[in-house]
Parts: sequence; structure tokens; C-alpha cells
Amino acid sequence: MKCLNCGHEQAVGNYCSKCGTKFAEPLIVTDTIEPKSVEPNVYVENIKKKSKKYIVYFVQQLKKPSVAFNRGESELTSSLISIVLFTVLFSMSLFLITKDLYWSNSPSFLSFFLEVFFLTFFMICILVLSLFLINNFFGPQYKLKAIISFYGGHLSLLNIGVIVSILLMLVKSFTYGNTILTICLLLAIFILPLYVISYLLIKNPTGADPLYGFILYIATFTILFILFVTFIADSTAREYFGFMKFFF
Repeated sequence: MKCLNCGHEQAVGNYCSKCGTKFAEPLIVTDTIEPKSVEPNVYVENIKKKSKKYIVYFVQQLKKPSVAFNRGESELTSSLISIVLFTVLFSMSLFLITKDLYWSNSPSFLSFFLEVFFLTFFMICILVLSLFLINNFFGPQYKLKAIISFYGGHLSLLNIGVIVSILLMLVKSFTYGNTILTICLLLAIFILPLYVISYLLIKNPTGADPLYGFILYIATFTILFILFVTFIADSTAREYFGFMKFFF
């Protein structure tokens, strides 16, 4: 330490040993560290935003499914989510049925789920393609995105039905769960597409009579479905529809 009065230096002590002047206390300079602001995870925030948007869409479509015809392809993303959600829920339900029937030798969940998921999804793709083709030749010629939105916009009620089916199966009420699941499947694959194509052909008819467009939709879907089963997923599809027999 150095005395500011006489310039004498010494190692220890509070007073200068030469002139007696008190040493000044050293100033300790500390840097103020400001807390860093934690920025929200952009990915998580984006998921939250899209989830809220889909929930609003889901509730609106549940209250009034026909609104999908007015929105068109603007709700394509939400419609695709509904389609994928239905496929996922249906695949889970079918696994629960299979597990109950073959409890001693039940299949692996992942392999069974993926197999049923893709086959069901391709089946929906076939019916959407059939709707698109007939819409182009006999209807108002909507784009494929709009057709997907029309179909997916009517799945809210069916998704709830499949969820109820899963809950019933989890409490071992397989009879009621199977019945509800069967109704949802018939509505999704057969009844709902017929409703959509009828709405399009009757509301916006072209030169051909809507009846012929309706019949041709059934023929187109049947032909595409047979081709799919025959050439693409022969053995797998047979096993898939083998599980379907438990619905009826």
C-alpha cells in the first residue's frame, strides 16, 4: 500500500508508519451482470399457435360441418390433420380389438399400427382421388386441395366417435366400442364421400345429370380400390381385411 500524503509504501497496516496518515479503503469495482432475457422457443410457440388454431377449427366443424364447403382449400392444413388424426385413432382402435382377440399371441404394436395406418390412409387417398375425378368431369371442377378440405372438414364428429370407441375398449367394453368404431368406419369410407359428391354435383351441376356422376363415383372408387388391393398391397391387404371381419 502507498501513502497518498508522503508516498511511503508498506505491505500491511491501516495507517502510514512514517506520517501516520490513514490509508484510504480500496474501492472494489464490480460489474453489474444483467440477467439475460430468455427468448421463447420458436418451435414450441409455433406448435402452440397451430394447436390452438386447429382446436378452433375442430370445434367449428363439429358445430357445422357444411362450413367446409364455403372455406374451400383455405383450411387444407387443418383438414389434413383431421384425416391423419382419424387414421391414427382408427389404427389404435383396431389394435385394441386384435389384442383382445389374440391376447395370448397379440401382434407387435408398432408393426401392426404402421401397417393399418398406411393401408387406411391409402384407402382415404383413393376415395379423395375418386371424388376429385368425378368433380372434374361432372361437377364444379374444384382443385384437389379443396376436395381434401371438404372431406377432412367433416371428420370432427367421427374423430370423437373413434375416441369414445377407444375409451370403451380400454374399460373392456369391446361390444359397444366395436359397434361405434364400425359406424365411424362406414361413415368415413362410404357414407361421407357419397354425401360430399352428392352435394357438389347437385349444388353445381354441369351438363351431365348428377345421378350419373354419383354412380360413376361408386364405380371409380371400386375400380381404384380393387387395383390397389390387387397390385400394390395384395397379401397385406388380405390380412388387413381379415381384421375388418370382426366389425361385422
